Amino acid sequence: MNEVQAVPALRAENIGVRLGTRTVLDGLSVEFETGRITALCGPNGCGKSTLLRSLGGLLRPSTGQVWLDGRPLGGFG
Repeated sequence: MNEVQAVPALRAENIGVRLGTRTVLDGLSVEFETGRITALCGPNGCGKSTLLRSLGGLLRPSTGQVWLDGRPLGGFG
């Protein structure tokens, strides 16, 4: 039987974010499946809000790519 691999609803591939001279995210890859609830936990200043801003298109990663429903986030609009 052939299994069809579902495209993740939201995917970040090897993203890096710099804010000024500080590297906040470096080489992060993550996938979020449709219909699943995901929690993001970590200490203050570890990059949680920066990751969410990058995934939401509010902050452009300096490296890597964010995909929404199989399309690059920059392809919307």
